[in-house]
Amino acid sequence: MQFEAAMQAFGLLHKQYGPILDGALLMFGRMLGFVSTGPIYNRKNIPFMLKIMSAFFFTGALLWLVPPDQHGPLSHNGQYGPYLLQLAMNIIVGALLGFMADMILQAVYAAGSLMTNQIGLSSAMLLDPSSGKQSMIMESLFGYLTTMLFIYLGGIQWMIVALKRSFSVFPLYTIQMPITQVIDITYLITLSGNILLIGVQLVSPIMIVTIAVDLMLGIVNRTAQQMPVFQLSFALKPSIGIAVLLLTLPTFLKAVINFLNDYSNIF
Repeated sequence: MQFEAAMQAFGLLHKQYGPILDGALLMFGRMLGFVSTGPIYNRKNIPFMLKIMSAFFFTGALLWLVPPDQHGPLSHNGQYGPYLLQLAMNIIVGALLGFMADMILQAVYAAGSLMTNQIGLSSAMLLDPSSGKQSMIMESLFGYLTTMLFIYLGGIQWMIVALKRSFSVFPLYTIQMPITQVIDITYLITLSGNILLIGVQLVSPIMIVTIAVDLMLGIVNRTAQQMPVFQLSFALKPSIGIAVLLLTLPTFLKAVINFLNDYSNIF
């Protein structure tokens, strides 16, 4: 009885505010897709209910941007097929926006992985609660630093601006859209392909120093073959790598800030 009463009440509410509810549900689908793949919100340690609340918050904050469609497929004649297609399109658009935004942070994650492999700490793995999987030490450290810098520089505001612009690029009530004309696929490929290049540039001082250490250890191994060079490298390379990171940390943070500011234009 309570379920039937709730459905009757929803029917009466939809009859009166149908276009607004239909538009809000489509917008909520886009926001839900965004928080599922976007930076910060895509972490495994963020509760699912918090993601739902964030999607509700973004929906309420941006609902005024899109006027209700009085002739929408669900509000006008109750056609569920086109409306479900619109809902799926909005979820895909939101997930695509979140993926593009998250690629910016993945470049710094790649820098942490490269540094970990270069200084010989690849065997030191830990469980990262934010991703729910085993990750390298420096990768997790760089990820947390980048996330804090992203929030400090106004990353949340960038994402809201991107969601606001998405309604002019991807209309809320669209069913068919030429994706290749709206999205520059070549730029997306370049952006994803530059992740490794940017990671190498961020940790290039550490890589240069550790390569020099490898050359020195190789020379020592050829001249004094009785020395345990292989065992010595296990203690020498991590120590030198961490020391170089501490010395170049202000420059590294400045480079990450400039990188985030430059790539904030994609929002």
